[in-house]
Amino acid sequence: MTDDSTKRLGPGKLVLSLRDVSKHFGAVSALTDIELDVHASEVVALVGDNGAGKSTLIKILAGVHQPSSETITFDGNEVTLANPAAALDLGIATVFQDLALCENLDVVANIFLGREMTAMRLDEMSMEMRAWTLLNELSARIPDVRDVVASLSGGQRQIVAIARSLLLDPKLIMLDEPTAALDVAQTAEVLNLNQELVATITGATENAVSRRADRRAVQTNV
Repeated sequence: MTDDSTKRLGPGKLVLSLRDVSKHFGAVSALTDIELDVHASEVVALVGDNGAGKSTLIKILAGVHQPSSETITFDGNEVTLANPAAALDLGIATVFQDLALCENLDVVANIFLGREMTAMRLDEMSMEMRAWTLLNELSARIPDVRDVVASLSGGQRQIVAIARSLLLDPKLIMLDEPTAALDVAQTAEVLNLNQELVATITGATENAVSRRADRRAVQTNV
């Protein structure tokens, strides 16, 4: 992996450090000795050809895949990401390409799925207000948070998935092909939504993302 630092500003606190991360699927080597540092308040665009292993690296950091070898340091501590719950507990949130939304549920229910606010019963009012706050931060064009996801456009669905990732105030957000269905203005909002967050973004064809990122890390399949 090579690092294009022409857009780097002064680095903040080191949040994520990868050393010698590799992943093999049988005889196929998907990742070999990946090294990457990500700092607070930094947007890193992870770019590369199809098949270069960008999504594989994202899934390792999300706890979905287990690396064949690795040293992963997060927030100053060496960690093992045994499963997605472990990644979330550390403060690593991920938006995958397939978004993982329930089309038969409304926007509020999708954002809070598995993390509902309860006080003997669902606190629908508080959840709705929090949902509007998250969506407004992203300049979402969603008429009603009680609309079912099946009625939303592709771009609106992506915004809902990104809003869900912000719910737990993560230290690191990973976005796998995050803005494919978003317009230029929404792309800018996603990348600038919170200066305290770190966003790692993948997608070789997403020129708008690469231009707005603080730094590009180029991943190859050689």
